[in-house]
Amino acid sequence: MNKHSRYMNKIQHFAVTAFSLILASPVAVAAEPAVHDSGAIVAEARAIVDSYRELGWFSGSVLLAEAGQPIYQAAVGLADRKSGEPNNRDTKYNLGSIIKNFTAVLVLQQVESGVIGLDDDLDSFDLGFPADTARKITVRHLLNHRSGFPDVFPSAYRESPLSFRTIDDKLALFKDAPLLFPPGTERRYSNYGYVVLGAILEKSTGKPFANLLEENIFDRLKLEDTVYPYRQDSSNQSLRYTFNYAGEQAFVGVTEHHSPDGGIEATVEDVLTFYRALFYGDELLSPEGSVIDEYFPIDGEYWAAFGGGAGISAAVELDLHNDYQIIVLSNTDGLVAEEISGRIYSYIQSGSYDPIALPPVVFAWNNYQNLGPEAFQSDFRASYESAGYSQFIGRTLNELGMSLVNNSKWTDAFNIFGTLLELFPEAPQAYDSLAYAHFRAGDVEKAREIFSSALELQPEFASDYSTENYGASVE
Repeated sequence: MNKHSRYMNKIQHFAVTAFSLILASPVAVAAEPAVHDSGAIVAEARAIVDSYRELGWFSGSVLLAEAGQPIYQAAVGLADRKSGEPNNRDTKYNLGSIIKNFTAVLVLQQVESGVIGLDDDLDSFDLGFPADTARKITVRHLLNHRSGFPDVFPSAYRESPLSFRTIDDKLALFKDAPLLFPPGTERRYSNYGYVVLGAILEKSTGKPFANLLEENIFDRLKLEDTVYPYRQDSSNQSLRYTFNYAGEQAFVGVTEHHSPDGGIEATVEDVLTFYRALFYGDELLSPEGSVIDEYFPIDGEYWAAFGGGAGISAAVELDLHNDYQIIVLSNTDGLVAEEISGRIYSYIQSGSYDPIALPPVVFAWNNYQNLGPEAFQSDFRASYESAGYSQFIGRTLNELGMSLVNNSKWTDAFNIFGTLLELFPEAPQAYDSLAYAHFRAGDVEKAREIFSSALELQPEFASDYSTENYGASVE
């Protein structure tokens, strides 16, 4: 794989939106925890949460349980910064892509009842996909991100995400798009695949997706503090704040509509109830037979699910072997919930965890201010690596640059994207980002000129931010 290809794989979908992040898979871990003392675990969890609170980064709720019984709970920060309403144990937070676990449960329930088959192809559901594509993709492929579908964030979506209100709206995005790979041959995360699963559920049952959630999960488990879709007037509802490059919490509000790939507003206790029922009960799926093992390894060692985006961070980490549950929900972003849950989990497993630091984007902005544009371009990579950051440096620079664009800091944005281009001169995505900054600044001609360089590198490249490629074309 050449340098260009490696960059494309890493930098794809820089513009992370509210429902774009999740990992849910069995992972091999130590058979016994290094720390058995609940008091020590609680003390360290409290210290971790306090550290992120002191950084001004974390605002949210934490629940650490052993065998389903809470041993530590905390709520810090504000649900509404304008009114001063604090977060508490009853505060609802957006779960982002963790909803995919709920969607998977709904699908597997229909599989158990015989309404849907795991090997049913997409053509069976008559959703309007071309037959030659639909006959190759099965429900099993969709569940396991092996369908070949792209993600759900093309430029048309990014330009106006709130205009895509329904499952059908989102379904239209990739109906005629080519697959990224033959179904079943690779695994690539696809939000869009879960939108398709939502459409399959509605078509197969004749019921709206929201009703299926309510009847088959919320009501069964008595999740009285869980809602879908988002309702502004819901009690104890948190508002969303981005932890920006300057290290400040800024209101962002709702940026996308809920759908089967992302959403649900819930409390930490309701999330615990859901996962306890899933892995230790039979209220949702039968623990007997192979259906549940298609997605949820109830005899596994570990399960994790994460969600994130603008003003959203959610994390669930389950030590299935030793029966610990860690749930962190936040109304700030930057994957702070995952940062906290991962360190608590690491302490339980090994007695240690990685040092706590500010988000990579905040570090980058501070570094830029301290060094100045010229020195930043030459020295940032070394500073970034020596500080111990592991997030792909291209993603960090792109996130910072896009934040600066959104705040109309044009010169700084141009400098940041210039550094990105200096580091990755053979990557068309870097030209795309710089072109977008000039486009947003009102210089369409400059944007077109810059994007033309991306097309010289890759004539078929399509902008992530402009449906018209800024008007550029291959000469």
